[in-house]
Amino acid sequence: MTAATALAEARPLFGQDLLGPEELRRVLGADPHALVGGDARLLSEVPYDAATLRAAHGRGELLVLRVPTDGHAPLTTLRLRARFPNAIQEKLMRGVGYQLKDEWTLERERFAASATCSLGWRLAFKAPIPATCNLSYGLQDEALGDYAASAGLAGVLRRRSAIEILYDTILYERATGVRLLEREWDWSDTPTADGGFITAGAFAPDGLSVLGYSRAVRFGTLGICGQH
Repeated sequence: MTAATALAEARPLFGQDLLGPEELRRVLGADPHALVGGDARLLSEVPYDAATLRAAHGRGELLVLRVPTDGHAPLTTLRLRARFPNAIQEKLMRGVGYQLKDEWTLERERFAASATCSLGWRLAFKAPIPATCNLSYGLQDEALGDYAASAGLAGVLRRRSAIEILYDTILYERATGVRLLEREWDWSDTPTADGGFITAGAFAPDGLSVLGYSRAVRFGTLGICGQH
């Protein structure tokens, strides 16, 4: 996308639903110039035209600047947990499971220690798109495609990765005091070691619940918070 809008014009439209340089400065305690690796354009403009921003705001989307580092270390899932107590439910780090079966832990998933967000601005839904809820994983993809076509977002609307969900949700809570995904779940495109995909939601005072679900799982509050 080549069109751009000044950040100063986007901010009054989105209000607290904009996580930009100043919010990152406050939450991460780092100079935004260091966070963006010297790409100063990211601090003054967003890569969307005004019409796209207005439409996204009307759909209840979040405008977020994602960075791969907190200024000192890669901003991975494990780093988010270390930086922000009660961001991710502690029991998931210790392990959950059944007798006579190895316990699943978030720390054992490869992405948790290595994956970071790509540097750049993104628009993302704050809640699952209703049409994608109560469907198995493959049917969710089909529903997302249908929704994207109806919203003029064909070919650009997609799932978030697990680290993108955690970054957006945790930093939004730290910046605004509001917990997104309190009652819903967002299913990512990040695979688990056993063939499922990571989902996150049920954001309670003791943190986000982050689990791996098989492709066949479906329930009414599990959907896709699309991004573009």
